[in-house]
Amino acid sequence: MSGCDFDAIVVGSGFGGSVMTLRLAEKGLRVCLLERGQRYGMHGFPRRIHEMQSRLFWDPADHKYGFMEFRDYAESDLLSVSASGLGGGSLIYANVLMRMPPEFFAGWPGGLNRALLDPYYDRVLATMEASPYPFATDPYYHDTPKTAAFQELCARLEPEPDHLGRPEFIFPDLAINFRGAFPGEQGRNQHGAVQSKCNKCGECDLGCNIHAKNTLDLNYLYSAEHNLQVKAEVRTSAQVERIAPLPGGGYRVEFVDPESGAAQALTAARVVLAAGSLGSTRLLLKMQREGVLPGLSGQLGKNWCGNGDLEGTALGCAKVVDPTKGPVITGAIRYRFTAYPDGFRHGAFIQDAGFPVGLAWFLAGKLPSPRSFLQSLGLGWHILRGWLLRLFGIKAGGEVNLGAEISKVIDSDEFARKGFLLLGMGRDRNDGEIVLRADGEPLIKWRMAASRLHYDRVRREMRKIARHLGGTFFDNPLTHIDKIIAVHPIGGCVMGESAEQGVVNPHGEVFGYPGLYVVDASIIPTSLGPNPSLTIAALAEYIAEQVEP
Repeated sequence: MSGCDFDAIVVGSGFGGSVMTLRLAEKGLRVCLLERGQRYGMHGFPRRIHEMQSRLFWDPADHKYGFMEFRDYAESDLLSVSASGLGGGSLIYANVLMRMPPEFFAGWPGGLNRALLDPYYDRVLATMEASPYPFATDPYYHDTPKTAAFQELCARLEPEPDHLGRPEFIFPDLAINFRGAFPGEQGRNQHGAVQSKCNKCGECDLGCNIHAKNTLDLNYLYSAEHNLQVKAEVRTSAQVERIAPLPGGGYRVEFVDPESGAAQALTAARVVLAAGSLGSTRLLLKMQREGVLPGLSGQLGKNWCGNGDLEGTALGCAKVVDPTKGPVITGAIRYRFTAYPDGFRHGAFIQDAGFPVGLAWFLAGKLPSPRSFLQSLGLGWHILRGWLLRLFGIKAGGEVNLGAEISKVIDSDEFARKGFLLLGMGRDRNDGEIVLRADGEPLIKWRMAASRLHYDRVRREMRKIARHLGGTFFDNPLTHIDKIIAVHPIGGCVMGESAEQGVVNPHGEVFGYPGLYVVDASIIPTSLGPNPSLTIAALAEYIAEQVEP
């Protein structure tokens, strides 16, 4: 529409929004991307304590505008984690790009299946320059004890009666740059963005400050902004609050700067909502409540799940596994299970997990350490003794090199070096619902009961892994009150063959509103099993291909 500001406005810059931005711009469309968070350059993520306090978390009600949002729901069995910033979830996820097993597509609408999506999976992996962890081919990366321990123990896992075959170890594709002659070496990727070679710092989930992580702002969005004849326009600090149809077709998008409150509006013939399961569903529910989009499907908000996320830890392992060395995730174990009683296919993945060395220092300093306390007293006495001898003119003797004594004062990190973090996910049931509170805040209503089979099985397998590591399994304390941390929220605007079955059609277009699309995790109709990022991006590639210029 010639009278509109843009041909397409994309709301959100995660795995749906970034793909749509580039592919629509490649078709020659004038595209504007709106992202509520900030742009993070190299070394732009907070690391100092005061920076972490002020710039890590997204909580506008308390004047915090960071890149990580934690939400707790007293009425629900979960906490959710989502991202804010240019690149969306790619800023804080653990880099894993895994294809969804073919059998888990059962019940998806529009003939969507693994065979149909495989070419789009390939396209995403090529664009993001993903590759498996080079554990066997690069000596630098082979020195990753947690990876070696995880791969070795998988061969010793005993099958259970509900297993369909033996557990399988996988090196999944990772969106990390492993190229270069030495750790930290900089070069340009295929899109022209500067990146460094991974240095195994384990800071993937806190934002990669050396840009070794192939985040979406360094590939899809970089190309959209720099490598096209008709370049996409990217606006950050732009939180969309309203999407309203225009009388002659198209949509008006109203947004604000979260910090200043300054409001603006743009128009476009098409709008692609890609703000994630929580963000997209919240906005459409708000528009439905206010009567702006009254014809939205009655399925809006329904069919939510957390993709079976579960965290656990093996403490006191027999050998040092050093979880601070390497990317957050390097390998995965795939489990094929017998189906739920109603025939719903079940499977799960358990992955190794690491964390930054800075967290180990933090924990060591927080935990009581009688040994280091006594050593500190001994060091203090050594210095005081020298002063007293000098004061009374007594000739001093003994050791003068204090390196060994000072080293003993440093807190021990053995608990961390022998701790193995486990991340589980898989096929839970999508019986949750997102609703709006009176104040417009989204609330996820979900109970673990229907998915307990999944969580019981994953917890059982984690205990076995801990036993093979010679450690003790430590469950996430929240699970004792039926509380999980959902880092892979799915659903709320699911695909369907009709408005009675879903909010959008299999091409992502909202029923009853031509030109309005939803392309993110909210449209996925079932739990996936593995990490959702690759499937979200592949769906976006597929949907973008269907859009007529």
